[in-house]
Amino acid sequence: MVKGDIMLWPGVKKLGKELGLKRTDFEAVGIIKNCFVKMYDGHNMKVLELYVPEMDDDDKAHIVRKLESNKIKKHEWFLNGVKIIFVEMVKPYSMQKIKDLLEELVNYFSSKYPAGVLQCQHCGQPDETEIYGINNVSVLICSDCYKQAERKIENENLEQKNIEGNYLWGFLGAIIFAIPGILLAILLFVFLNSLAAASAVVYILLGIIGYKKFKGKISPVGAVVIVIAGIIMVGAGTIIAYSVFWLVELYKETGIIFMDGLFYILEMPEIQSELRINILLSYVVSAVYFAFQLNLMVKEWKNQKVISKTRDI
Repeated sequence: MVKGDIMLWPGVKKLGKELGLKRTDFEAVGIIKNCFVKMYDGHNMKVLELYVPEMDDDDKAHIVRKLESNKIKKHEWFLNGVKIIFVEMVKPYSMQKIKDLLEELVNYFSSKYPAGVLQCQHCGQPDETEIYGINNVSVLICSDCYKQAERKIENENLEQKNIEGNYLWGFLGAIIFAIPGILLAILLFVFLNSLAAASAVVYILLGIIGYKKFKGKISPVGAVVIVIAGIIMVGAGTIIAYSVFWLVELYKETGIIFMDGLFYILEMPEIQSELRINILLSYVVSAVYFAFQLNLMVKEWKNQKVISKTRDI
């Protein structure tokens, strides 16, 4: 399922506000009577999660009947909970219908289990619980489980910062993995008679993969190392691809690999000008993708798990 990144979508936001719910970055959450409610948008769908004090087979049958009467076909069961999926293939699902269904189910469970208490979703104990967002996924947990989760997150963040890595090995990995990008550039140049500058993006993509495969340290310095490797490979790849193209052309004319002829051609002013333009275009194209990928790497380095209380919508 694909959830939103940092946005609570308007329909869910509006309904959440009407129901007095709180929010994480992409969920509207809260307690209604004695039920824990979560709502969020997915890919071509809206999702309602409902957690209740108790749930037996009769309760599940009741929910199924309600869903069938509303022509809702997709749902999943949790322990004392259900996830209801409202498919949106053509137009958004009616928020009023979601609200009506939610109110019916909440009234049903609060009437059947008036003294029912929600359980901690970590330990299952019916202690006093509160809603927290752990990496923006809301959970209902007790104070003891909150403390444990907080300590675990602190330790994981510390370990992430202290992960060992080697810049030199990462640099070598970026260079080695980018070599297939040169082969792609050669093929494009030889068969299309022109160098597709967009092929420079391949050097960066493969270079980042190689850097990580060779255990390069994830950090802003690591990002700079990848940039340097990319600059080298984009320039070298363009020159190599250009040289192979002219070797092929000379072979077609003479039937031999004529290196002296290649050097003569590459020293011609118009050829050097054309080569510089191709290198420049490759750098321009790759710069945009460089910036995008390096931003992702810096975010990965900065990324820390968090636990926090929900906030007002």
